[in-house]
Amino acid sequence: MMDTFEPRVIEVPIDNSNDVLEIDCSQLPEHAAEICDILENEGSALRFYYLFSLEYYKQGQVDEAIVGLKRGIANAKANDQTAKVPLLTLLASIYVQKAKTTASGPSSGDRDMLLQMAMTLLGEAERINRSEPRIFLVKGMLAMAQRQPDAALVQFNTALQYDATSLPCLLGKARVLFGKRQFQQALAIYQQILTIRPSAKPDVRIGIGMCLYKLGYPEDARRALARAIEVDPTASAPHILLATMDLNQIKRSVDPRISEPAVAGGGLDKTLKDAEDLLQRAMDSLRTAYELQPDSPAALIFLADRLFFQNNHDGARELGERALKTADTMAIQAEAHYQIARAYHAAKRFDMAYDAYQKCLAINERHGLARYGLGQMQLQRTDMSSAEATFQRVLERHPKCVEVLRALGYLHARLPNTKAKALEYYEREMQVVAEEAAERTGVAAADDDASTWFDDANLFLEAGLLYEASSARKARKAYLMAASILTRTKDGSSGVLPELWNNLGALGQLTDDSGDLILAEYSAAASGCTEALAAARARLAEKKAAASGGGGAAPSKLANEIQRLGNTLVTITYNVARFYERCGLWAKAETLYRRLLEDVPAYADARLRLAYIAFYCRSDGDAAVAHIAHIVKLDPKRVSAWLMRGNIELQRKNVQDARRAFEHVLKEIAKHDVYALCSLGNYYLAAGESENTRALTAGGSSNGSSSSSSSVSRKAKEQAIQNYKRALEFFDKCLTLDPKCALAAHGAAIAMAENDFATEARRVFQSVRDAATTGLGPASLCNPAASDLVFKTAGCKHALVPSPETSTATTARMASADKAPLVGCDVMLWSGVNAAHALVEAGNYRQAVLAYEACSRRLEDTTAALEAADRQSKEGLHAADTVMVVSTLEPAAEPDAAAATSSNDDGAPTTLQMMTNSERADRAKAKRDIQIYHARALYIQAKADKDIGVMRLSLELVRRTCEQFDVGLPESAVSKQEDNGTDTKEEPSAAAAAAATTTDEDGDVKMQSAEDEAKKQASHRHHQVRLSPDDGLLLFDLALVEQAVAQLASEMSESLRTLEMLDAAIGDLEHSTAAFSFLASWGKGAQKKQQKLLFSPRLASERAAFGKSLVAKLQRKRQEQEQLDRQRKENVDLWHRQLEEEETKKREAAMKAEEERRRVEERLLRETEERNAILRDQMAADAAKLAAEASVSATTTSSAARSSSKRKSRAKEAADDGFISDHDDLDGYDSAGGDGNETDGGAANATDDASDAESAGGGKRKPPQRPSTQRLSRAVPRKRKQVLSRGRRSRQAAASSVPSGGEESDAAGAVDVFGGKDGGGARTPQKRRNVPESEKEGDGGAELQRNSSDGGEKTRTPSPPREAAPAATFGGRFKTKPIVTDSDSE
Repeated sequence: MMDTFEPRVIEVPIDNSNDVLEIDCSQLPEHAAEICDILENEGSALRFYYLFSLEYYKQGQVDEAIVGLKRGIANAKANDQTAKVPLLTLLASIYVQKAKTTASGPSSGDRDMLLQMAMTLLGEAERINRSEPRIFLVKGMLAMAQRQPDAALVQFNTALQYDATSLPCLLGKARVLFGKRQFQQALAIYQQILTIRPSAKPDVRIGIGMCLYKLGYPEDARRALARAIEVDPTASAPHILLATMDLNQIKRSVDPRISEPAVAGGGLDKTLKDAEDLLQRAMDSLRTAYELQPDSPAALIFLADRLFFQNNHDGARELGERALKTADTMAIQAEAHYQIARAYHAAKRFDMAYDAYQKCLAINERHGLARYGLGQMQLQRTDMSSAEATFQRVLERHPKCVEVLRALGYLHARLPNTKAKALEYYEREMQVVAEEAAERTGVAAADDDASTWFDDANLFLEAGLLYEASSARKARKAYLMAASILTRTKDGSSGVLPELWNNLGALGQLTDDSGDLILAEYSAAASGCTEALAAARARLAEKKAAASGGGGAAPSKLANEIQRLGNTLVTITYNVARFYERCGLWAKAETLYRRLLEDVPAYADARLRLAYIAFYCRSDGDAAVAHIAHIVKLDPKRVSAWLMRGNIELQRKNVQDARRAFEHVLKEIAKHDVYALCSLGNYYLAAGESENTRALTAGGSSNGSSSSSSSVSRKAKEQAIQNYKRALEFFDKCLTLDPKCALAAHGAAIAMAENDFATEARRVFQSVRDAATTGLGPASLCNPAASDLVFKTAGCKHALVPSPETSTATTARMASADKAPLVGCDVMLWSGVNAAHALVEAGNYRQAVLAYEACSRRLEDTTAALEAADRQSKEGLHAADTVMVVSTLEPAAEPDAAAATSSNDDGAPTTLQMMTNSERADRAKAKRDIQIYHARALYIQAKADKDIGVMRLSLELVRRTCEQFDVGLPESAVSKQEDNGTDTKEEPSAAAAAAATTTDEDGDVKMQSAEDEAKKQASHRHHQVRLSPDDGLLLFDLALVEQAVAQLASEMSESLRTLEMLDAAIGDLEHSTAAFSFLASWGKGAQKKQQKLLFSPRLASERAAFGKSLVAKLQRKRQEQEQLDRQRKENVDLWHRQLEEEETKKREAAMKAEEERRRVEERLLRETEERNAILRDQMAADAAKLAAEASVSATTTSSAARSSSKRKSRAKEAADDGFISDHDDLDGYDSAGGDGNETDGGAANATDDASDAESAGGGKRKPPQRPSTQRLSRAVPRKRKQVLSRGRRSRQAAASSVPSGGEESDAAGAVDVFGGKDGGGARTPQKRRNVPESEKEGDGGAELQRNSSDGGEKTRTPSPPREAAPAATFGGRFKTKPIVTDSDSE
């Protein structure tokens, strides 16, 4: 703790005297107790204890300072407790400083004790004076020591409330803000301190420089540190910070990911030159700092770090130990321990490194690099659990640390059952690197460019090795990334290991990649391995020569390298041969295998492949068995050899030898081998099926007594039950060992179905099929124990045979959409077939038929895919006279195209052949079986539904199968049946006669009858016919379905069947009878020879007899059907004739009605035309008359108007007295035509107008003088002739009712031509009044008349206006609106 009063000589007053005792602080006693004794003797104040203790502390004598402070606190007087507060706070601050340099961790008792003592002292000081600023300052320091920055900030702020310029508080607050990464606020406080005291110690310019550097102003930070050096040239901290800035800049400039743009722009040389300059400047700064302060721990640590990267591990360790001795803070101590540990680690002194890492973490448990190093040491000690916990702690604080992710991936890859966890960490590392690269570049690179983000190929090599067990495609992708990285970081593809190219080729075969790409990878692997092997052998020869000359021994490292490369070349050659097999180049593959055996005779895998090619490609079972015997001789416990021998013997029908081979594996080699267990289960399934067939044959045989046949059948059934029980036991054990073994689940379901557990079996079949579709093993399969089943006989099912080219098969390989599996181990195919079998037994025939169709399509698709691959390979490799070849492994010249398409001496095909001969035969048999199963389901469905249509579908399917596999009735049987069906005998031909001649002992020629000779030849041909058991069964099925079709046709109703149907049924039945007769005869001969039969000859004979009786029955029904059809035809003809007669009568009646309608329409048309002509003539006459009347009326009206006007003018002049009356205004308005609108507004003064007219016209009322308003009416259509006529009659009546004189009305203008009321505007209703009879009879009165000619319609005839309207015409006329007077009624 600092104090502003720093005297170098302290004057202590002498008690009871005015003198003082001067004590030079530079010559203080060794022990502070002497000073304390002097102070006690003189009764000095507590202030002097404080001053001397502070001097001791500044001189580094911390313990003496503590002694002085304790003595001062103890001598404090009771009445002067306030003077104790500075001593208490100073002692507390010293305890805090000591705690900072004391290690934390397991042995951190001293540190905690010191902090507790400081808290106690502060509490005592706070009880004395709560408002002392120093208390809050030391509390802040205590909180910082306890790593509580928020609490420290609160205490510093409280202290600054008492003294805003307290430098220690400001420094503490700035330090807290800097630690919280609030650099801007910390910078402001440092600048405030610099303003308050520019010469403050420690130099705040250092803090300013650090804040500016963190804020992204490195040049300003350098200037601040340079100024600090100018102010205090002896300070080492600014030089250390400058060196740190330079080193950080070097890291950023030489980082390959950050400097990638500079490399792309061609500025790599300049970047490296700048880095060298920066490094030299940093070293100069460190050297200066070390010279200024040789014991500076920071400078020592930086120098140790530099020496470490220069591989001077001992020098780095020594500097770290020196820094540890002079370290004044815990952080420096922890860093010193880390430097020491790292030096020991690099020197492979792992125990010392382990201890140093632990010491570092004991001081600073948050030191990530030290914890990572500790994890590495734990890995080296094989303490995997501790190492995982250590790395996990680092990962919690640094979740994107790629080194920790790599270490965790490596650790889990070496632990059992944690491979998935290892892959998870490797994938996280890849994602972190990719995200950083994308963030740095701003764009996400494509997959092809992703390798540029990584520099370490080991990441992808490790990941690819783990992916091989789960995903070949992902493993191949990881290896491709590793190859790309190695190609980029080294000298092209030559830097890639041959093992990597070999793995890429092998994975390419598993993922079905392009053949050209796989061939190129194998070629690169072979050439790289060959070149490396030659170079290693040359170096070894040189070393041996040098060693022989110098008398030394040849190095063993090169010999090991040569052996490794030789083994790699053998592996590459074997993989190339397997690739040739995949391409169908069997001869080339065989050549490579033989070459391998020449070099490595004990190579069992190559000999196994030779055995496979010999049996499955050349059908040479003896050669295959010989190869396997050679393998077993060299290695009797070779499981794959015994398994292949069992498969070969099983397909050669040597079932007992096959059983012994599988049992040998389980008894002598591996009792839990799943493949052998599954194979034995399949063997017992086949044995059970064979016993069931024997039981059916014995039950249907007619040889011997019925009791013996029943006994044989019963024993066979019991044996079948036992076989199924054994099979279920083996499958149950398989599922116990491997719950996802689809082959075992499938076999168990077959055994259950054979023992009347069809429902459970169908569920298991569906589970297996679903698992095959999704690529997962069946889960929770129904697998009842063998002891819980009640065994009965049932129909046979098809078992799955494991792939013969697989050495071990714990889980069946599931078929994918783009890969055709071997038909014998196609889980999806046979699980579907067996599920369809179960549906048939359950009576669900329709779904069974659909299931069989789906299986047939799958088999056809996979076969077509293999055939297409054959064609494509042949076209791609032989069309251009080229053959796939790895030149390094096959340096000989390529054969020509003709030789390539021929066979070798051993008969092995050299052409490309994706399917072996055995596979083709298996697929043909599977196709035949599925079609027969399909036909059987249709047959059962048709029998149940009595549906002849479905039965014919079954017949067509069986016939198509017979045609595809060339199975039919021999011609001898057909000709015999035709002979038996004819009543007349044909004359024997010349050839038959020649064949029938014999010579006796005397040389006379004897003629035999043609019939006897024909029977003899037919019998001879029957015995000469050779049919396989499957062909005989297929022929039996064909005859059975034909007979069923005929039987259904016979049972059909007469109304449903036809003559053609009966003819077809008779033909099918005759063929069926002939087939049954032939099979009965041929089967009896086969039984005598003890040949295998799949049908009963007795049953065939019975069927033949039934067919003959059914033929006769169908012949009778045909005659009945023919007579019925004839009668039916006659009835139909009669019905057609009756229909035709009825149709003729209906047509005649319709024609008569149409003629009558046409006559009526013509008569109506003539009458209409006559009436229209009369109306037109009448309308023309009326129009002429109206025109004449209108002309007369107009003349009269005009003269009367002029007379009335003159009289009115004279009257007005006589009565004029100089005033203008209302009538004058009205008359003027009227005469000016002010009311020209055709509205009712001008009718308001009708009474006044009438009185004026009366006074001027001799007492008669006249309408007001208004100009007539004329309107053009629309043209009248021709169709309204009657209405126009009625209008003309109305106008004529109105004109006749007008009296003669000067007041004629314009009838044409007053009456609507359509016979209605006034056609003008609406009238304003007037007050009604009674009109006297005298007025009605007057000349000027309006009159309502009833016109009889228009149907009683009333027509108004108003008083005529002053101006006459023009005459009306037919095409259109003018109308005037009448003036309504008081005399008008509504």
